[in-house]
Amino acid sequence: MTNPRHQIDHETERLAALRRSTLLHEADDPIFDQVSELATRLLDSPIGCVTVVDAQYQWFKASTRGSGFRIEREQSFCTHTIASDDVLVVPDMHCDARFTDNPFVTGEPFVRFYAGAPLVFDGKNLGSLCVLDTKPRSDFGETEKAVLKELADFLGNWLEALNNPAYRDPSTGICTRQRMLTVLKHELTQPPAPNTMQVRLIGIVDITVPKQMHELTQVMGHDQTERFIVECIDRLSDKIGAGRELYRLGLYRFGFFMTEQVGIGIQRKLDALVHSLHEPFDSRVGLLLQPSAKLGVTILREHDNDSAEEILRQASVAADDAWEHSRRWTFYKQQSDASRQRKLQLLTELPAALTSNDQLYLLFQPQVDLATHTCGSVEALLRWQHPTLGFVSPIELIDAAERTALIQPLTNWVLDAAIAQCATWRKAGLNLRVAVNLSAYDLADDNIVGRVSQRLRTHDLPGENLELEFTESTLIRDLDATLPKLRQLHMLGVSTAIDDFGTGYCNLSYLQKLSASKIKIDRRFVQNLERDPRSQTLTRAIVNLAHDLGYELVAEGIENENTLALMSNWGCEQAQGYLFSRPLTPEHLTTWIKNGGASQALARHVADRPDV
Repeated sequence: MTNPRHQIDHETERLAALRRSTLLHEADDPIFDQVSELATRLLDSPIGCVTVVDAQYQWFKASTRGSGFRIEREQSFCTHTIASDDVLVVPDMHCDARFTDNPFVTGEPFVRFYAGAPLVFDGKNLGSLCVLDTKPRSDFGETEKAVLKELADFLGNWLEALNNPAYRDPSTGICTRQRMLTVLKHELTQPPAPNTMQVRLIGIVDITVPKQMHELTQVMGHDQTERFIVECIDRLSDKIGAGRELYRLGLYRFGFFMTEQVGIGIQRKLDALVHSLHEPFDSRVGLLLQPSAKLGVTILREHDNDSAEEILRQASVAADDAWEHSRRWTFYKQQSDASRQRKLQLLTELPAALTSNDQLYLLFQPQVDLATHTCGSVEALLRWQHPTLGFVSPIELIDAAERTALIQPLTNWVLDAAIAQCATWRKAGLNLRVAVNLSAYDLADDNIVGRVSQRLRTHDLPGENLELEFTESTLIRDLDATLPKLRQLHMLGVSTAIDDFGTGYCNLSYLQKLSASKIKIDRRFVQNLERDPRSQTLTRAIVNLAHDLGYELVAEGIENENTLALMSNWGCEQAQGYLFSRPLTPEHLTTWIKNGGASQALARHVADRPDV
């Protein structure tokens, strides 16, 4: 058999173009499958192939008889096709001296007819689109050649598109999110393999969180960050298997496809994948870095009506769930997704609620002075009556708002409403102090003192009538920045309280420095007092410690007389809870105070105090 290699001009440049195309290193493209199948139908041939020819082999990137295999270049028909820009047609292999002894002519699949058009990329013939038959054909004329050439040109243009920035990440060379969506759209049109128990998986991996990468870059520089990313890409590529593409979806987020047998094997494969990313990374500067990675997975189901964008979003939701629940990997759960969709709806519609007159409102829960049996303070509690969702839990609302820029306007609304109501009470002769909870994001705001001061002036309310509550973790997040703000608030007359005390850091040195006015013992301690001697010991110690440091104490969650008696006997100054009152509207609170609600609740337990 004659060797046609000498007929090919610029073979070195052709092979360089082949390497640039990355065709030899990436997964088989679904578009190649579609075009090869289309060619067989349009040209009435039983076999269609998309091939690539390198220095030694011909690789089958798509074929109606399978793909991902290779043959020796010397045995390849397409080697002759890439020698010119014309369509090569061989009506009968038995009548062409170049092919009469070819093992694929004399043996399986006993090829008799061949027609191939060059597959062109960057001006070079990298392979071919070809159709074959097991019987000779004399009817393959100019029209058929034109169809084959047009389909090959389409594939060439597709190759060019795959290597433009929209499909190729410039820093790593792997495929982009747009490319993954294109492949996913094709996968949605393909039924699963018949008579198998395989499932098709779409995975999204976060190799780390941005904060960790930022710290790595600060300490070790951008080169080490890039090396870390490349190392993670190599590990991922190794685990998802040869011939499968990896897609970069974000700075530290990657996607992949995987097909596995139903059963325990899927779990083992995913465990191994994440485990490989958790292996220490050698920085080559004497440090071992410990990556943290999470994986989200969703299943591509037969007759899936969801779009490619929606399926990719579901995999992202699963990855986010893995972070939120501290798991290495999770499958997509519709229930979790519904919760996220609800949160998104709340955040989308919260701005309108802030300007509405009938959605957001405050309730006020009394704080009772145990010595005077009076109510001198109330805590403002935010509520949202959504027009379609109904009552929205304040925990759900604050949790959603704290993750966005909406927390500041929401806090401003609460401050305005609470201070305005307190001023209204004061003008009516009811002198109360109102307590408002602020978040870590509020305390981190350099203008928080100005925001509070402005609203006090607007509503003509003395600072002594306002108390701001912060959790322990909020206060000590940045103590050096926190202390000056607390001092400025105190200069306005505003008192401060440490909320939910006992559930955070409980660091005595912090407690000494914070100089807050009041400590609120968390309800989780208080509600177990009757049944748990350890809670009694710990709570009494907190009370004694707070008194020694000059703090007043408020016990939250007082729901029965025995618990109230314990806290009262230990010297707790104030109490708050359902035993006295549930949160009330401003009007009902006024009535409750006028009717002596605090005295009535306290009178029920005075005659029968336990001996503690």
